[in-house]
Amino acid sequence: MSMMSSLKKQSSKISELAKDHVSLKSRTSYISLAGGDMDWARAKTPLIPDDQLQLTEAELQEEIARVLTVHNTRVPDSLVEWSWKLREFIKLPDPPNIVTLLSIPGTILRKDSEEAKIQLENHGEEFTARQDDMLDKYADEGYCLTVCNIVNKTIKMNLDYEEYGEYEELDETDEFQRGRPKKIPNQFNFCERAALTYDNPMRNMSTQTLPPPIATFNTHVFQWTIFDEYQEDYMLQQRERERERRLPIVHVRREETKQKEQMETIEMYDRMLKAAKTLERMVNQNIYDEIAQDYRYWNDPSDEYKDGEGSLLPLWKFNYEPTKKHDITDVCFNARYYDLFAVAYGTLTFNSSIKNGSVCLFSLKNPSYPEWICQTESPVMCLDFSVQHPHLLVIGVKDGSVAVYNIMLPPTEPQYKSNDVTQKHGGIVWEIRWAPDTQEGNLAFYSVSIDSKINYWVLNQKELSLTTVMTLFLDRPPIPGPDGTLITLKGCGTCITFYPSDEHVFLVGTEEGNIYKCNTAYSSIYVQTYNEAHNMPVYRIVFNKYNSKIFASCSGDWRIKIWEDERPDPLFMFDLGVPIGDVQWAPYSSTVLACVSNDGKVTVFDLNVNKYRSICSQAIVSKKKNKLTRLAFNTKLPFIIVGDDKGTINTLKLSPNLRLKIKPTKKQLHLTDAELERMKLEKLLSFIREPPILIPPKDVKLE
Repeated sequence: MSMMSSLKKQSSKISELAKDHVSLKSRTSYISLAGGDMDWARAKTPLIPDDQLQLTEAELQEEIARVLTVHNTRVPDSLVEWSWKLREFIKLPDPPNIVTLLSIPGTILRKDSEEAKIQLENHGEEFTARQDDMLDKYADEGYCLTVCNIVNKTIKMNLDYEEYGEYEELDETDEFQRGRPKKIPNQFNFCERAALTYDNPMRNMSTQTLPPPIATFNTHVFQWTIFDEYQEDYMLQQRERERERRLPIVHVRREETKQKEQMETIEMYDRMLKAAKTLERMVNQNIYDEIAQDYRYWNDPSDEYKDGEGSLLPLWKFNYEPTKKHDITDVCFNARYYDLFAVAYGTLTFNSSIKNGSVCLFSLKNPSYPEWICQTESPVMCLDFSVQHPHLLVIGVKDGSVAVYNIMLPPTEPQYKSNDVTQKHGGIVWEIRWAPDTQEGNLAFYSVSIDSKINYWVLNQKELSLTTVMTLFLDRPPIPGPDGTLITLKGCGTCITFYPSDEHVFLVGTEEGNIYKCNTAYSSIYVQTYNEAHNMPVYRIVFNKYNSKIFASCSGDWRIKIWEDERPDPLFMFDLGVPIGDVQWAPYSSTVLACVSNDGKVTVFDLNVNKYRSICSQAIVSKKKNKLTRLAFNTKLPFIIVGDDKGTINTLKLSPNLRLKIKPTKKQLHLTDAELERMKLEKLLSFIREPPILIPPKDVKLE
């Protein structure tokens, strides 16, 4: 009884708390509503138009049924199907008008369904004993439960008391199980995990083509039509079989099989050679990596502290083992591939024992071995690449013959060669130069020889045609011969160069040291003569790259002279004290030129920096053992190649002081580099030139 009384007191207290909670909740709701807008609680009068139809109460209560039907015009009707069983057409049911766009099976059940009731009975939420102990502990210690839990518990206890009239001694676990609704676990519960990955960019490519031709074809097919087609096809197969029986059996000859095997071996050899060549270049790039890095990035930092002086950095060395005893007689860069150059191996001494020669093509990508090798029966003295056709290489040899090679083909035989006695020079071909194409489109070139002839060669379809443009003669009176006849002295040509502005005018240097200006239209007259230009043979004449009237010449008399067209005297003259083998103008500056000498030195001049002496003179080979013979500037990169008399090519990089470019002023920013170089050279020459006739000053009477 004491237990029941305590429960009644507790229930009365809980009910009072619940009433207070409800009253507080209603009070707060009233306050919140009182403070807000009350327009929603006002009565709203409907707006009725004047002409509205008035209906009675019976008419308003009347129900009017409307049936909505769907009629899809695209759905076929009256479909029939032939029944082989009944031997008649059977009408098919009409297809449904419903189109299912999306169908997803559901996972939610209604609570009043049978399946939901079964799940409620089998899967209820159960509180563990540990949770009950925790609730009792909080109740004993005086912790307050939430208002909602207290209200729910009070309502449950009141319902139980009214139903049974008295409280039964129940465990707290049963009370909570009855008071709380059962929770149904979600059988389809799963965890979702997402990851952000890189999306590849989508590219849409579209193209438009012509539509294919369309034709309409109608026909009727019957059993006899199909039978006839099969009969025709069978007859055609029989005819083909009869033809195969009649044809003789072709036996493969042994010669054809051998030719096929040879072709396959040649193809395999070419592939292996290409692979080996690629591998060789890779190995060489690893071996010469330091030199390649210097060639690309290194510049002499000491040039900042040198006033008007520079230096040369040695890089690669190119040589070919069988030509170690040959002299390098000429070098030339390819017009299209700036890293490819040709080297001519011959001899520069008359009493030499060398009887053969070679032409080698080297590339900066492979310094260890030539890319192309051509052996000749006589020493090669000169060569030249064609500008319009970079794959054509013309050479001149010691026995007086010339030849044209295609470097894209194996160097077994030349494309053109002058073998006839009349179709060749009578001595050494010292220099050879390509000429513009003829009016018929044929290639042509010029050659100068020691036999005093300047020949013009034209490449016809199958042979070389020869025309002698001029025979050089000395500008001296004839001398009497052994039989009393007068003999005109002839000159021996050593070099030739054409004017950049006129393809018909050229300069010729001779062994006597003279320089002649000639024209292809006159074969017996010199346009101009530079008598005693040098005291020994002239080895090279080269025009300036920016001014076609300025040219330089070098000779064995130790001197370099710079001339201006139509002036008999040189503008500049430099004496090096040793024979000079070659001189070349720089392609990047109008005032820079370089030369090689017999003492193994490379000398560089810059007339804009110093008009009296060189800005660089550096020994490349030993003075006692070797001498330098030829020189060539690269047209795009800042380096030069020089050849010596031991068959070695040395590559030298120019320091920054040797390749200075003029800086434009604010008024010259619109000018190109070529125009600035011309202005620089013209300004320099204006201080050197002297008027041909000095005009005396006018007499002025002094008072």
